Amino acid sequence: MPHLIPDIYASPQIGKLMADEDRVLGPLLTRCTGDHGLHLTASAHAGVPALPLLGHWATVKVAGAVLGGDVHASGLEALPFADDAFGVVLLRHALETTARQDNLLDEAIRVLAPGGMLAITGIHPVGLWSPWLARHSQGTRPRLTWPWWWSQRLVRDDFELAMPRRVGSPWPRASGSPFAESLLGGGYLLLARKKRPAAVPLRPRPVAVPAPMSGSLASGARRNARQTL
Repeated sequence: MPHLIPDIYASPQIGKLMADEDRVLGPLLTRCTGDHGLHLTASAHAGVPALPLLGHWATVKVAGAVLGGDVHASGLEALPFADDAFGVVLLRHALETTARQDNLLDEAIRVLAPGGMLAITGIHPVGLWSPWLARHSQGTRPRLTWPWWWSQRLVRDDFELAMPRRVGSPWPRASGSPFAESLLGGGYLLLARKKRPAAVPLRPRPVAVPAPMSGSLASGARRNARQTL
């Protein structure tokens, strides 16, 4: 009988996969700038990449309909951040664990600043990881998704997209030599840059509006409409 794991994202196997993702992800995000980055993650133990040009990170753990970490809120509502607030938004397996995948991606796009980088990682649905999850997950299983689903969505939302990459070991393992990119990697990595500019409010200008009635009296009209009885 397989050993059931209460939190599959706290397992050594997923931890090893995330470490392999970091080896690929870190150099790709090195030039990202901004005051803050947003880290949406399925694992409370996952760290953020050390980016020298980025100021600070906010980390939010995504678990079904609950958000934890630096904020505590409902996962069914909008993220408690302003529009265009982050230079980088990193979704680390968060789309696999959220109760509403499309809504979470909508919110990630909303809070990402124009020119900012969006990074998505996940477990690829094709390979040896999917049956391992089915055998060892206790409770709700992660919802694995194809990376091209998110690629199509981001292209539609006017993102500049890089080709998805498969990363990590082809099979679940807790230790061993590091894996980087591999055609049969158990995880995937998707990078996209937001091209849409910020909405700039226009300064209102006074516009002359024609009067609905002429200001002069018509010929033959009486200046005093009241009659003396």
